[in-house]
Amino acid sequence: MKSKGLFLVFVTLFLVSQAFAGWVMEEVSSYGGEQKSTDIRYVQQNKVKSVGSETIIIDLEKGIFNFIIPEREAYWSGTPKEFRKLMEEGKKMMEEQQLKSMTPEQREAYKQYMKTREEEVKTVAPKQKVEVKKTSEKAKIAGYSGQKYEVWVDGKLKEELWVCADIMPRDDIDIKKLDQFFKTMNEPDEDEGSYESSPEYEKIATYMEKGYKLKSITYDEHGMEKSVGETIKIEKKNIADSEFKVPKNYKKLNDEEFIRGMMKQ
Repeated sequence: MKSKGLFLVFVTLFLVSQAFAGWVMEEVSSYGGEQKSTDIRYVQQNKVKSVGSETIIIDLEKGIFNFIIPEREAYWSGTPKEFRKLMEEGKKMMEEQQLKSMTPEQREAYKQYMKTREEEVKTVAPKQKVEVKKTSEKAKIAGYSGQKYEVWVDGKLKEELWVCADIMPRDDIDIKKLDQFFKTMNEPDEDEGSYESSPEYEKIATYMEKGYKLKSITYDEHGMEKSVGETIKIEKKNIADSEFKVPKNYKKLNDEEFIRGMMKQ
């Protein structure tokens, strides 16, 4: 799970939340022009549900993260800190299984590779120069007007954003708490140093100070289109509280059951 990407998605949703009404949003994403996925998200009163390749329910007030597995009629529930611990344990178990299936030569090569990776992580990358430029272009997206912005990193176009100023942040949303929620889920330093963690980018894309992000296009280092995310439907409505609850007939998985289930995917 790309935690930073996931955080940006949920920030977008929380920013348009209102006290007595919620929002249902549908977004289509593609990677490399081929892989496509659709996510339907519900948000209301600091609660979020995302239904796509993964089904997730978050209660920001209680600080609870629910990972739903519909095909097994099961779920795991816990805090962001507990979730991160499980993911770390799962990675360790997968590594141990891989090592057992390797020859002595392969194991030695793998250990050398991991040692190199650890050294690379410790190396402090030079700070990137991030510029966010407002353009003169606008586009109609999901029935709303989107103002186009460009994100330049070290002189190269990295991302294009279309932002709707008619959908603005609400003062009663605790964005700092949400930010901390996802940072706790994240591995330490996973996003540190990326252009997405720069103040310039966070202002426009993460905290949406200019409005709601309707569409984004990212580019690779060669200027080729890498990924596209576009909102195709936005509906403002009251959402039943049951939408944010785990079905009563679903089995709650313990930590070991959840990890082993994730490893089989």
